[in-house]
Amino acid sequence: MTSLSIASSLGWLSMDGFGIFDDMNDVPGFEGNQSGFFAGFNEFGAMSAFGSIFIGGVFLIIAGVIVYAIISGVRTWSSNNASALLTLHSTIVAKRTEVTGGSGDSSASTWYYATFEFDNGDRVELNVGGSNYGMFVENDRGMLTYQGTRFKHFERDVQPQSGVSKNSFYT
Repeated sequence: MTSLSIASSLGWLSMDGFGIFDDMNDVPGFEGNQSGFFAGFNEFGAMSAFGSIFIGGVFLIIAGVIVYAIISGVRTWSSNNASALLTLHSTIVAKRTEVTGGSGDSSASTWYYATFEFDNGDRVELNVGGSNYGMFVENDRGMLTYQGTRFKHFERDVQPQSGVSKNSFYT
């Protein structure tokens, strides 16, 4: 019988199949059992606990961002519904687009905005949609209908065309 098997049969030295000590009480520097918060932790257990905490934290952050976006959207929708439907004379003073996505294999989305200036000098920028955006020209004047931050309609003022008077052309 070898000394290792004798020591193992006596119980003061036990090893698993990888040569790691199962009972560290008889190893110098590891006398006694550990207790408290770190009981049962070894380097792999600590890494596993850190990994679990890290993954849980990332999950909570992502879930929080999603919940915040939903609450923010519902709040804006509710605020727009509670706002009065207004129709005011205005001038289109600026147009702009915002493109998101489109890197690599993802598709791009384009958002269209127009800035309207009212006769009293106040301005509002509204998301107008692509079909309306294409029809707008800066300095167009007309009646803007909107509700909160929702664009509803813009009807351009009718202006006589140059070169036409009483259904006959100038020469």
